[in-house]
Amino acid sequence: MSDPLHRRRKRFGTFPITLTLATSIGLLVAIAVFAEMAIGFSSSRKNTLSLLNQKSVMMMSVIETGVRNHLDPAANQLAHLQSLIDAGLLDPDNREELSDVIAGALAAAPQISGISYWNTDLQQTIALLDESGQPKIQHADRRGNREFITLLRQAEAAGSQFWGDLAYDDETLVNVVRPIYRDGAFIGVAGAAVTMPELSRLMERVGEVFEATAFIRYGTEHILAHPFLSTAHPDLSAATPVIALARVGDILLANIEKARPVPGFESAELEGVRVSEIDVFGDVSIIFTRHIQDYGTVPWILGAHVPVDLVDDELSRLVGAALAGFGVFLISVIAAIFLGHAIARPVKRAAAGAAQIAGLELTDVKPLQSSFIRELSEQADAFNMMLKGLKWFETYVPKTLVNRLIRRDDAAAIQSQELELTLMFTDIVGFTSLSEPLPANAVADLLNHHLGLVAACVEAEGGTIDKFIGDAVMAFWGAPDPQDDHALRAARAAQAIDAALSADNVQRVAEGLTPIRIRIGVHTGKVVVGNIGAPGRINYTIVGDAVNTGQRIEALAKEFDDGSASAIVVFSEQTVSHLADAVIPVTSLGAFPIRGRSETVNLYRLTDDGAVARPDSQ
Repeated sequence: MSDPLHRRRKRFGTFPITLTLATSIGLLVAIAVFAEMAIGFSSSRKNTLSLLNQKSVMMMSVIETGVRNHLDPAANQLAHLQSLIDAGLLDPDNREELSDVIAGALAAAPQISGISYWNTDLQQTIALLDESGQPKIQHADRRGNREFITLLRQAEAAGSQFWGDLAYDDETLVNVVRPIYRDGAFIGVAGAAVTMPELSRLMERVGEVFEATAFIRYGTEHILAHPFLSTAHPDLSAATPVIALARVGDILLANIEKARPVPGFESAELEGVRVSEIDVFGDVSIIFTRHIQDYGTVPWILGAHVPVDLVDDELSRLVGAALAGFGVFLISVIAAIFLGHAIARPVKRAAAGAAQIAGLELTDVKPLQSSFIRELSEQADAFNMMLKGLKWFETYVPKTLVNRLIRRDDAAAIQSQELELTLMFTDIVGFTSLSEPLPANAVADLLNHHLGLVAACVEAEGGTIDKFIGDAVMAFWGAPDPQDDHALRAARAAQAIDAALSADNVQRVAEGLTPIRIRIGVHTGKVVVGNIGAPGRINYTIVGDAVNTGQRIEALAKEFDDGSASAIVVFSEQTVSHLADAVIPVTSLGAFPIRGRSETVNLYRLTDDGAVARPDSQ
């Protein structure tokens, strides 16, 4: 390392924190006590404000993540329905086939109360949850129904998915609508309704973690989610599916127009969090809010309010610490060694915990113990609160991908660029019939177990999980870390998935369960990879023609399914040509047309008989 300061430290060595504290206190406190106190107070105040800024951002991010994880599955299910139609796997005019698909989609996302599809003739198929939580199918003729005629026209005019206004049917619902196309022609509309009471229960849980009252406002005049709304409210009806601020029972929200900005939270504002202070009859509170505009024309305002004492106490304790510093001066030399040991231990624990957090190994991080030293106790409280908040994110954040990006520490790694990658698509054979007789929780357990098997094999070969789409997995190799052998890694992952699924099926058969079989398509081609999405909702993902080709190769795998293999693995010629002399047994299937492409694609199937037939050997 060429840093001169680093060379100087290496030459003279480092010093134990205990000795450093004893020496510095003994020699410097007498000379610079007032300056030291001033600097310490200023620094501690900045650190405390920084932690408060971080806490406010974390709290709003936890709420936003919960909202998106509650609502986005509905949109994803409609997108999956369109993808099945695009892939030729679903004929929406076949009501029985359509009923199976939307019933399975409903079972996979219990917060969705209903999914429906109606064609341009206004013939509707609906999947609803009955009183036992099981999907039930209904058919309706909506000709002459102005609401459905209007939605049909709106969807065709919009050309893309949109969120509609709130509705009420025993509970408040928000609807997402998507125009459905086949071969480029508009053929109908799909819609899904998501229940809102669960968001109020989420607000309760957030409040318990952050010692706050969390809420979601619907525009400026109404409240959509609040701990007080976790049970039915008498004001709710079809005419009023959302509660007025003054009627929810929260006096602070009823007087929200009195809130005034609070200085010192500039870094939170950069993250879209606004911090205000409100005084209602002498009861002062701090309000944190963040706007999102992704779920309809009316903005959603995520928020939480806490008593001002929780904020002021942390700052006032700094004043007390500064005053106590003068008294400490009188006994500083005597207490130096003792304090050095007392400070060193929690600092080392905090440093070790921070290093584990940097590696996103949150399950191994132990909470810091409280200390008799006030600042260290505050540090422990803030650290433990941060740890709790981060553990909320761990469930939703792709930890393996984030760790790889952290290790690279390269901004160029997430910038969109065109690269040659190898892509993999998997899909369970006959998932609809497999899941239809199962209750919702059993379907979720089956999916979680299966997707866990697939993800483990992908990540073991250095692959990146792009997304889970229902029972399907999309993954890729070659980014963000450069991998010259990305095709070989994908091929080995496919072999591993086949082996893992076969072993798992032995156990399933022993338990009297139906074995699970999947299709796997692997393709190599150029794609655009990087951070893609809207502000506040960015994904590290891939787009391009190769993605469509890979997905359609997976769909073509059903043509070679004789029902004997746990996994039908099909490679494109582009992938096989990258395998070189690697011992990956494949056999040629011939050339096949791919929908949306003018030329055919040569396909190869993974075998277990040792046969290796590659393009350069045919």
